[in-house]
Amino acid sequence: MVNSPNIENKKRPTIVQMVPLRRCGSHALRLRLNLNKEFYSPYPIHMVDFMPLVKKHYHDLSDDDVYFQLIRDLIGVQDALMVRWGDVAFDPVDIFERIKNEKRSVLRIAMEMLILAGQRHNASVVMEKSLDNIHYADELIDLFPDMRFLNVVRDPRAQIDSMNRAIIHRFDTLPNTRIWVKAYDAARRLQQMHPEKVMTVRFEDFLADQEAVMRRISGFMGIEYASSMLDVGKSEEAHKLAHLSSLWESNTFAPVLANAEKFRKNMSMEEIELIETLTGEH
Repeated sequence: MVNSPNIENKKRPTIVQMVPLRRCGSHALRLRLNLNKEFYSPYPIHMVDFMPLVKKHYHDLSDDDVYFQLIRDLIGVQDALMVRWGDVAFDPVDIFERIKNEKRSVLRIAMEMLILAGQRHNASVVMEKSLDNIHYADELIDLFPDMRFLNVVRDPRAQIDSMNRAIIHRFDTLPNTRIWVKAYDAARRLQQMHPEKVMTVRFEDFLADQEAVMRRISGFMGIEYASSMLDVGKSEEAHKLAHLSSLWESNTFAPVLANAEKFRKNMSMEEIELIETLTGEH
């Protein structure tokens, strides 16, 4: 259990939130960072999918019974993830006692789970990879004033092409482009308001020189760069993900720069023009 006495003596890790939108190459970065012993980032819960349930079924979080039930249910969601958080089990009573006197929020519960799991893995930095949390950035900063944000941006044509083929998004260019613009607008506002908290990296730069980008990210997070982070073939989770979905097959290999241009084969000129028009400001 993560509420063992040993955890009480451990320093709480620094929290990093990755933003702004899925299919940006986020797993490629997370899996490599996880090869660093100072870092921990599990498969995300994707809180944006849970938020509508919170508003519908948990009306008064000031009620201890309601809040405790929300904690239990969120632990259940984590326990049912496609990729389990290894070697971690949560005690809802322990989590409730830890955070009951703080501002109550589903995000606060999720982050406490992440912190406890990070302590269980002796990490000095934990990262939440629910990228859609960009739309709750103000609440996250209110809850955790020292939180940092890793803003991973990608050519919108390539990212929307990837979104079009993913079951988690619409299979259509126009709505996916609108989703992209909304997320990137939010990330831009965040960076303008809190430039000291945000580091932006381009996925295309990672494809061209993964070591340089991983060094930058490591420095931003305050962890020591390790060359072992480039050997993603040694990641057990990467191999598990590769067998779960064709969308993740490439996660066990070194990045291929030519893949940045795959959208030209997959999309019509009309789709590309639509994306370039709507995302022009970015």
